[in-house]
Formats: sequence, C-alpha cells, structure tokens
Amino acid sequence: MSPRRVVLVELAEETAAIPLARLLRDAGLEVVHVGHLDTAEKIVRTTEQEDPDILGLLGGPAPEGLAEALPGTAVIELGSESPEKAAEMLVGGRSHTLGTPSDRAR
Repeated sequence: MSPRRVVLVELAEETAAIPLARLLRDAGLEVVHVGHLDTAEKIVRTTEQEDPDILGLLGGPAPEGLAEALPGTAVIELGSESPEKAAEMLVGGRSHTLGTPSDRAR
C-alpha cells in the first residue's frame, strides 16, 4: 500500500508549511508543497494534476465551492494551526514521529 498523498497549499503569505511538511513526511505521508495559490481555479487545477488523497489549506478559509470541485479529495482547512496540531489533523491522530522532529528540523 502506498503512503497517503497530501498536497499543501498556502492561502496566506506567512504559514508554517515547511515544518508541517517535514512532520507529515516523517509520519510516512507523501507530501507535495505547492506554495501560495491565490485562486480557487489554480488550487483545483493543481490538485487535479497532483491527485492527492488530502488537500491541506494553510492560512485561511477554503475558497467557496472548492470541496465540491474536488470529489474524492478530502479538503481540510488548517487555518493558522501550529505545525504539530495541523499534522495531527492530517495524519488522523498522534503519530510516534510527530513528537520528534526530523534531523532537518533540528
């Protein structure tokens, strides 16, 4: 079974996407960090190209109609949660690796 694939999109300029991506990777998820996207159309197009299981939105609410435009993809608004809390939301519970950051994050 392949790892779950997560696409991280930043809706605001200042987010904790990099530490979050590291935590998710360490928890065994495949992570695609696409950076800042400013329109629902760009988010939908990118998500369709990457074909993730989960779309994580950082730094703001999801654009209207986004979840309906992406059937089969879980759209999760992470807002401005801490990287640790956001990782728990995406992983679906505590992971033994979430409490210990990767070597790159130290």
